[in-house]
Amino acid sequence: MANRQRAEARRKAQTKAARSIGEEGGGSKLGIWIGLAAVIALVIGIIAFTGGDDDSKADPGDTTADSSGLASLPTSQPVTVTGTPLAKFDATNSPDPAVGVDAPLLSGLNFSGQTIAIDPATEGPYMLVYLAHWCPHCNAEVPRLIDWKNSGAVPPELNVIGVATAVSENAANYPPAIWFSNKGWPWPVMVDEAQGDGAAGTAAVAYGASAWPYFVIVGADGKVKVRVSGEVEASELQTIVAAALAA
Repeated sequence: MANRQRAEARRKAQTKAARSIGEEGGGSKLGIWIGLAAVIALVIGIIAFTGGDDDSKADPGDTTADSSGLASLPTSQPVTVTGTPLAKFDATNSPDPAVGVDAPLLSGLNFSGQTIAIDPATEGPYMLVYLAHWCPHCNAEVPRLIDWKNSGAVPPELNVIGVATAVSENAANYPPAIWFSNKGWPWPVMVDEAQGDGAAGTAAVAYGASAWPYFVIVGADGKVKVRVSGEVEASELQTIVAAALAA
């Protein structure tokens, strides 16, 4: 009797031990599955955050990208000159021999290929501003001209036209279309016909340009009123323009 009791006790003890081992193994397996699920969730989160592939997205702060398409615009356009070119401007030569002479007519294109015709007979008095994108004096002058315009001091009858000339692919602020846009140039721009890297273009040569920036004011009668080169303060330019239009 006692032996049967002892055998029954051993059997119960073994059954209990086996059950304990099974429960511990099940707990371990449950812990493994929970950990695996956490890893999978983490991987899914990373994929969602990075866009799901290895391709890097464009940095919205990347200023080298040209989303506007300005970089593809031409840096040289054909220019037609009608009339006799002006003598090359020399600031030390006074009076300027070109003053009072008929200015040659210019016909060209802007960056977008639209026609720009410079003819006082149809457009009235005009001021050409020849600008080179790499020229430090031009970079200093453009903001003055914009301030002059914003002040309301520009005579309403005066047509101001920029001329993108002396283009140089290896110089600063290339290409000129982006430079004019970044500067906020508010007037039409004729793209000069290139005559060599950094050299005066066809329109610039026709008007005797010798330095940048270069200004030429032509009256409604088609005659040259004044030529100026270099930086000009707004107040000085106002005096020059008033005298030219009164001549």
